[in-house]
Amino acid sequence: MEVLMEKILSRTDIECRLAFPTPSLWAFSIPEGETAVYFEATDTIEKKWNFRLSIRGENDPYTKPVITGDWLQFVRDKGLRVGDKIFLWREEGATGVRYSVRAERKIFGFWVNVQ
Repeated sequence: MEVLMEKILSRTDIECRLAFPTPSLWAFSIPEGETAVYFEATDTIEKKWNFRLSIRGENDPYTKPVITGDWLQFVRDKGLRVGDKIFLWREEGATGVRYSVRAERKIFGFWVNVQ
């Protein structure tokens, strides 16, 4: 399993969209000429979430990739807030590529899963 993202959530992440690290774009096949790809990620309770990873066009000065789709519903369902941590993994197996997502919150100095 490869970690694509480990991030402390900001206000923008929980209110609008999740900023995605550019170096991890290799893990997604965005078709030539397209600016987005949809993917499914499974959380720790095996619930499936449909996310949309998008990049801006070449001429847009803001090229940072972002995740939308079910992202804000994920935030609401998990009760996420600024300072929580999000992880996104990619695993390649016999049945293809699988993505997993997990959220954590720091409680009494320890990071614990947010169900």
